[in-house]
Amino acid sequence: MIFRVFIISVIVLFSGCAAPSQLSGSGSWAESMLKKLTLREKIAQMMVYRMNMHYLNYNSDEWEEIEELISTDGIGILHIWFGETGSSLTMLNEMQRQAKVPILVEADIESGLGRRYPGAVTLPPMMAIAATGNPKYAYEAARISAEESRAVGIHFNLAPVVDVNNNPKNPIINTRSFGEHPDSVNRYSKEFIRGLHDYGMLATAKHFPGHGDTETDSHSALAQIPSDSSRLWEVELPPFKNAIDSGVDAIMVAHVNAPDFQFNTDDPATLSKFWIQDILRSKMKFDGAIITDAMDMGGIVKKYSDSYALIETIKAGSDIIIQNNQMKKSIDLVEEAVNDGILTVQRINESALKVLRMKEHLGLHINNVISMDQTHKNIGRQSDFSLAEEIAENSITLVKNKNNLLPLQPDPSEEFYVIDLYDGPNNHNESSVTIKLREHGYKLNSFQIDKSDSLVIANHILEQIPKDAFVFLNAYANPVEWKDNIFLPSVEADFINRLIKKSDKVIITSFGSPYLIQDFPDAPVYICAYKGSEIMQQALLSALMGESDINGILPVTIPGVAKIGDGIQIKSNKW
Repeated sequence: MIFRVFIISVIVLFSGCAAPSQLSGSGSWAESMLKKLTLREKIAQMMVYRMNMHYLNYNSDEWEEIEELISTDGIGILHIWFGETGSSLTMLNEMQRQAKVPILVEADIESGLGRRYPGAVTLPPMMAIAATGNPKYAYEAARISAEESRAVGIHFNLAPVVDVNNNPKNPIINTRSFGEHPDSVNRYSKEFIRGLHDYGMLATAKHFPGHGDTETDSHSALAQIPSDSSRLWEVELPPFKNAIDSGVDAIMVAHVNAPDFQFNTDDPATLSKFWIQDILRSKMKFDGAIITDAMDMGGIVKKYSDSYALIETIKAGSDIIIQNNQMKKSIDLVEEAVNDGILTVQRINESALKVLRMKEHLGLHINNVISMDQTHKNIGRQSDFSLAEEIAENSITLVKNKNNLLPLQPDPSEEFYVIDLYDGPNNHNESSVTIKLREHGYKLNSFQIDKSDSLVIANHILEQIPKDAFVFLNAYANPVEWKDNIFLPSVEADFINRLIKKSDKVIITSFGSPYLIQDFPDAPVYICAYKGSEIMQQALLSALMGESDINGILPVTIPGVAKIGDGIQIKSNKW
C-alpha cells in the first residue's frame, strides 16, 4: 500500500519531460572512441583513481604504478584529494600526454579550491551562502570554484550538495547544505550549477535520494531516511529534480536507504535498481551520469564485500564508481562478471559512453593540456578573495542579543576573557579570533578546551573567570567524516551552561553547526558563523568590531530557539 501511494506521488510530482543534461545526444568522437576500446579499457573509463597532486619523483613506485595503469587499461577518471599548483601542472599534463583517452579529473570543491590547494580561494560553506539571502552569491561561488579548478586541470566538481538538512542531529551534511527548505535548496543549487556550467565545469548533485534527514554518517554506517518520512517526495527529491531541470551532469547516489519505500529494504541506494533505474532514470528522466559515493565507506563495507558491491552497483545502473583504489583488481572483477554473463557488454558500453561524452563535451579530445598562463591568471585573484570575504561577512547571523550587547562599545581598559572550545581532541591552539582580538590591543585572558579535557580542567578554567566578566566563547563543531556527532562534548556543553549563569555578558559564536545552542538555550548572545575556516573567523571579527553589518538570516530552524528566516540585523558601528 505504501509503495502504491509512493508511485502515484512520484508520477504526479515528476510528470512531464525533464530537461536533458548537457551530455545528452550522440557525440561522434565519443561513439567512435568507444568502438576502438577493449572491454578492459571501457571498464577503466568507469573507474575513479584517487590520489594527491603533490610532488612525485618519476622514478617512484607510485608514479610507476600510475604510468602502468595509463599504458595498459587506462585511467578513465582521476579524483584529486589535495594538491599544489606546480605539481598539478606538471603531473596532470604528463598523465594526459601519455593517455590514449583523455583523463577526466574530478574533486570535491564544495567550498572553493582553497580547501584543496594552497593559494586558491576558500569560500564559505553552502549554508553560509544561503544565510546571505542572496542566490547570486551561489553563482559567484561556483564561478570562482570553476575558474580556479579548471586552471589546475580539474574538470568535474562533486558539488553542489542538494540535501535538505531538516535534521539538527545530522552529523555529516549540516552546514554543507543550503538549508532545511527544498525551495531554498532549489534556488541556491540552481545558481551554483549555472555558475559551474558558465565557466566550463561539470556539476554533480548529491547525495541521492537525500542525506539531510539522517542521523548517521554514511562514512561510518548505512544511513536511513526515517521510515515514517512520508514527505520524502515533497522534501528530499525535489532538489534533485530541480538539478536535473538545470542540466546537472551527474548525480551521486549515497549509501542511504528508506526501508518503507523500496523493494529490498536493506539495500543502500548505491546498490538499488529501484532508486537508480525506476526512480532516477524512469520517473525523474535523468539521462546524465550516475556516480557512486566512495565504495570504501562504512555504509557499504560493513555489510558487503568489495567484489559484491562493485558488481551490484553496476548492475543497478551506476556509471562511475569511486572504487577502493584497487584499480586493476576492480577492472578484473568487472571483466570476469562480463565473461560469466553476470554483466553484459551493453551495460558496460552504456556507462563508458556517458563518460566519453563528458570528456567530449569539455573538449578534452581536442585539448587536455593545462595552460600555465591560465593558472597564473585565474588562481588567487584579489577580486575573488574580496568577493569571498563579502559573502562571509553577509552570512554572519545574530540569533540572540540579550540586553543589546551588540553592537559592542567596550571600554579599552576592560579585561576580556576568550574561550575556544573544540569538538575534537588534542587542540589547545588559540583561534584566529583570539589572536586578532589581542592584535587589536585588547587585554585578553585566553583559554582553550577540547574533547580530551576532563571536568577538572573545565572547572579550573571556570574558576578563573570573574562573575559578570565579558566573555567571547568560540565553539568549533563542523561536520567531519567518521565523527558521528555534531554537538559539543558534554563537558564543554556543561561548561557553557555554568558560564552563562555566572555572567550574562557572554557572546557565543558557533563556527560550525548552527544547532549547538540547543544544548545551552539560555545563552544571552548567540551568533552563527557556520564554519571554523579563516575566512569565517575574519568575518565574525569584522562584525564584532562594527566594521561590517550583521544581516544574515537562518537557513534552518533551531528547535526551541529560532525559526528559519530569523536573524537580528545590526548596522556597522566602528569602535
